[in-house]
Amino acid sequence: MAHPNKRKGNAAELLVAKWLRKYGWVNAERSRAGWTDDRGDIDGLPGVCIEVKAEKKIDLAGYMKELANEMGNARAWTGTVIVKRRGSQDVDEWYAVMPAKVWAELLAMLDRPTPPR
Repeated sequence: MAHPNKRKGNAAELLVAKWLRKYGWVNAERSRAGWTDDRGDIDGLPGVCIEVKAEKKIDLAGYMKELANEMGNARAWTGTVIVKRRGSQDVDEWYAVMPAKVWAELLAMLDRPTPPR
């Protein structure tokens, strides 16, 4: 039987995949185990790397390092770490964390408002 922490992680990944499907990403699913190079926890969003964390202690620096590595492995153009909020099973209430550079690149894809003069 899997270690309790592994079960928590698996359950969180399943919740995130289901949540993404609810928002229209119909191909979202947990990644296959056994990659020689980790590409994130969720598949089905081309070019996007998603790592899911359900841990008691949040380690943002460690998560960002892991995300950068996995984005490279997946050849993803963007990515995020979805961190489970303690006491909540509702992914809408969890945290999506990414390096500021990745966030700025996403913003750059939007129409920019005209700055005030």
